[in-house]
Amino acid sequence: VAAMGSEDGVPGAAYGRMVIIGIGYLFPISAIWAAFDYWKQLFPDRNVEFIVTCIYQAGAIGTVAILSCRPSIDFHRRILGGLVGQFLCLGCIFAFRWMPLPPGQLYFVLLGLVWAVSVATGFLDSSLLALCSQYSPRMQEMMQVGIGFGTFVSVVYRDSTKFLITGNDANSASAYFVVAMLTIILCVYCYISLITMPFSRKVLGEKKIGQSSPRASPHLSPSCEGVNAALADAEVPLLERPAGGTLLRRVWVNEFAIFGNFVLTTILYPGLLTSIPCNDWVALRSGQWFQMMLLSIFTVSDVIARLVLWIRLGLDYSNVWVTVVVRACMPVALLACATGAVKSDLLSVLFVVACGFANGYCGSISLIVINERPDLTSVEKRAAGRYSAVAVNGGLCVGSFLGMYLGSAFGLAGQLD
Repeated sequence: VAAMGSEDGVPGAAYGRMVIIGIGYLFPISAIWAAFDYWKQLFPDRNVEFIVTCIYQAGAIGTVAILSCRPSIDFHRRILGGLVGQFLCLGCIFAFRWMPLPPGQLYFVLLGLVWAVSVATGFLDSSLLALCSQYSPRMQEMMQVGIGFGTFVSVVYRDSTKFLITGNDANSASAYFVVAMLTIILCVYCYISLITMPFSRKVLGEKKIGQSSPRASPHLSPSCEGVNAALADAEVPLLERPAGGTLLRRVWVNEFAIFGNFVLTTILYPGLLTSIPCNDWVALRSGQWFQMMLLSIFTVSDVIARLVLWIRLGLDYSNVWVTVVVRACMPVALLACATGAVKSDLLSVLFVVACGFANGYCGSISLIVINERPDLTSVEKRAAGRYSAVAVNGGLCVGSFLGMYLGSAFGLAGQLD
């Protein structure tokens, strides 16, 4: 990352911080997904990944839609508020095991906390995409790398705590969520550090320190006020954008590619992936270790793909829709593994590798190339960033419900109510 920064004039430390911010962006829901073995122990008659994903995605897109219609407020407050909200939700999940409630009520407490996580993440969605649009496209790439690492780190955390604290999933899950909370604290530090760097002040058009800003929060330090004002000015509600329809007609193919790729993401992950049974490798059947391995393989493949985004394979903003067509066959492959039509664990692993790589590469490319359109001004790129946030959340939400439908239709979802 440091070498990358020296090549294009952007400090390597800025890229490193954006990677860590990307890790925290979707980390809480990734942490909940990665603890599926703990939920399986608490709710053995349910595959909670399907319903958790639906509630999370519906809550996130609802939050983004509401925020898009509200009068402009500063991004700095939204980003910090979202991260703090995520931290508090993880704290409640950490205390989950000590709640004196029967399993049926605990199940609904979990779903309520998932909804709260979705609202906190909704505050981050459009804000972080618009923040990245103020930098170079490479900064967007770094956030995408961080998002991939976030899922990977959550799985590594869970694998490590489960391996080191054997015989008690409750204890290992508690340790896991403590480490997850510390990760969010690190992300808050990196965000504040990034926007107060001299490089960021220049890019975001910070006013001189000491110059008053009508939008600056009195609770922010002087070093954050100018950035706070710049980010506030960057946000205009979608419904109030001038010539918004004209812009949407120009970028709708790119937004379709974003939407389609993220629909395919939650059709596959995590519900369908964790429903694949262990057939040949009997040593991995107990303790959900085979499914944990599949999650790890998927996330490693996803991260590797995000690290090679500089290889474009001929893709640009004019033809990125092809990625949706290529990925469309992947749910069929994983469904065949989950239903037993494919009984080879090796084939299941190979399919998961392909799905993970395509998820990281195609989803990230679709978000990056829209910022490379030469016919968009900086203001239009910010507006397109808001459209992209809606496309991302809309795709994830639709995909989660399609995934739950497939899980229910093929007997994979278990009891849903």
